[in-house]
Amino acid sequence: MNDVVARPQSLEGTAPETFGDHLRLWRRIRGFSQLQLSVRADVSARHVSFMESGRAKPSRQMVDTVADALDIPLRARNPMLLAAGFAPAYRETALEAPDASYIRKVLETVLKSTEPFPSLVLDRDWRVLMTNQGGGLLMSLAGEGAADKTMFELMLLPGPMRDAIVNWDEVVSDVLKRVRREADHAGDDSVLKEMMRMLPKGWKPPRRATSQVPLIIPLHMRVGGIDLRFTSIIGSLGTAADIGLSELSIETVLPADEATEKNLRAMLG
Repeated sequence: MNDVVARPQSLEGTAPETFGDHLRLWRRIRGFSQLQLSVRADVSARHVSFMESGRAKPSRQMVDTVADALDIPLRARNPMLLAAGFAPAYRETALEAPDASYIRKVLETVLKSTEPFPSLVLDRDWRVLMTNQGGGLLMSLAGEGAADKTMFELMLLPGPMRDAIVNWDEVVSDVLKRVRREADHAGDDSVLKEMMRMLPKGWKPPRRATSQVPLIIPLHMRVGGIDLRFTSIIGSLGTAADIGLSELSIETVLPADEATEKNLRAMLG
């Protein structure tokens, strides 16, 4: 177990100091006026203004109220509590910690339920923490040392995984959209910047003709001369009250056509 107090940088690159700074920053990230926040939090707009200016000190309950109203991620709540004069409330527990043993069991159940289709548990930095048998097969395509790399590194940097993706530009474009959405929600663009750093210099998302957009944009891979097309479902722990657990994602890679399903089942025996 690792108790930490995160100090995430905002999307604007500014580290807030006072509680009013935190409140103002998150209100702007969410695009709320003081009046809109007051309605969502069921407090007066005057009180919101006073908290932002420092004329009013929030109670512990009020910090929770405005954080819930702004849907602030757990990683950003401890700094708000500290800035308001309260002790941090949220811890960050590693998935391999003894405290998380039952959660690991739950995740293993989910992963096994999707066999033979690949499933992976990823952290906020897209490191692969757990896989099922199908996920292990997918990771094996990335070659030796894949377990020590993030999915960004495997997909974006030159290597076997990137070489196997036929429609690489399309896939990366969609992943980039997802990471940008996650950055918007987290108020932290560090993961987005890391992805952008790995992209080839001058790379631009491909243009799509709206008249030719299919039902889904598949992940098209060619493995040993066999074409495989996948889509994915992304899940999370819905009631996590721990920073690390709240940031886990469970990604299940599913066949996008009957031929892929048949080939995948044959590959996994």
